[in-house]
Amino acid sequence: MQPQLISILQSIEHGDTREFVRGVFEDLRRLLGYLDGVREAVGADGTADQAHFIFEAVRCEALATAGGLDYFCACQDAPDALFEELERVSFAVRHELRAVFERLLPCAQVSAEDGEARTLLSEAHDLLRNCFEQSTVSLARTFRADVDAADLFEDLRAKRDNSLRLYEDLDAVLRSARFAEWHDGAEALVNFSERLELFRAGSMRHLMQKDQETCQGFIDGLTLPLLCDRRSSRRYLHRFTCYLEILLKHVSMRSVLAETSLCAAA
Repeated sequence: MQPQLISILQSIEHGDTREFVRGVFEDLRRLLGYLDGVREAVGADGTADQAHFIFEAVRCEALATAGGLDYFCACQDAPDALFEELERVSFAVRHELRAVFERLLPCAQVSAEDGEARTLLSEAHDLLRNCFEQSTVSLARTFRADVDAADLFEDLRAKRDNSLRLYEDLDAVLRSARFAEWHDGAEALVNFSERLELFRAGSMRHLMQKDQETCQGFIDGLTLPLLCDRRSSRRYLHRFTCYLEILLKHVSMRSVLAETSLCAAA
């Protein structure tokens, strides 16, 4: 268990509450350990069957954890803030399990493409990992408000850094697209095209798969005939800026950026 969590446990005076919270932290840590196995199974050397088997174990363990939270809330005395947080964690775990087992995994099982199936399995892994990590962080903050998620989980630090870079690069592309939309002349379009290419070669990979495909479609649509026709290029840029505004908003709502001050064009 991380030293920060051990320190939090040591600060809890009520013995039964301390041991229960310790058990929740351990349950979430064990679930994250299972997901390490899913990540390996989704890799090049693993199989989809291995991933599905581990996911089933995760579901059983996660439902047992959620049930334990419900039992504690119904039968034990504790501060209201702790009860509220335990109820949120229980709801979040069940909600994400439904998303994984009712939507993502069934689609992965019937997919005819191995690449598509692995993408869905990876998305399911990421969804549950984020849930278990954020649940650990939010429960820890019930006792110590200044807990930094990136100090507890290295991958959250990487996700935060990658998401922040993605946000800043999307903002730069959006500003460039807006400028090119409303200013005549080849220079604005050339600058936008170069900015878009930098984005494609860099932080675009941090988008969700479907958004990567959409952005790639816009990039492929930026052809020489379009650049030479001002009316067509303005229509293209207007459509792209509308999409970028929505995409920028979605990225800003990522949980890893919740405590980051963001300032952008949208």
